[in-house]
Amino acid sequence: MSSRNERRLDKKALRKTVINHPVGKRIARNLKHAGTAATEVYRIDGDTPDQHVYFDVYSMRTWAMANLEPAVMPMDWERAEGLIKSGAVDRRRIMDHTIQHDIRPVIVGRHAAGIGNDQILDGAHTYVAMALAATASGLAGQPVPIPAFLLLPDQWRRFVIPNHIAKALNFDIKIDGDDRRWVSADMD
Repeated sequence: MSSRNERRLDKKALRKTVINHPVGKRIARNLKHAGTAATEVYRIDGDTPDQHVYFDVYSMRTWAMANLEPAVMPMDWERAEGLIKSGAVDRRRIMDHTIQHDIRPVIVGRHAAGIGNDQILDGAHTYVAMALAATASGLAGQPVPIPAFLLLPDQWRRFVIPNHIAKALNFDIKIDGDDRRWVSADMD
């Protein structure tokens, strides 16, 4: 058998593994329900690609809205500034998209970036938009309340996409340089 045939068979076997994996099935259901919105993935970068942690944002938000009451957390001004400086948040996206829609609670994963390091898993643009609005209102540095869903580790872990699934679905390939959207292989 040629190496080309071997690659084809390996790809076919991997595809079958992905489709039969519970996460693959969930993503396939989400794609049928919500189209490309269902492929929104958040990634916490590890030191190497094998250490990245991928989150199924669509399923996480759907679950949080159905099962949790939003809480209020105080604005962390350093975090908001860090999101802007790091480039994780695009001001143009805030102007063209975030402020044009209803504000939804951010989703924060308790210890998602390590013990003692909570992480915004969805809603970073909303978070920064609220910080900018508070600053424009003269409230910079104040304990501005932010609506949030706080997910404990046992809650957010169910939305982690295993690395072999994320790699097979090409979740490291960005769409048009957009840091929030990732390409997914066709699951049909």
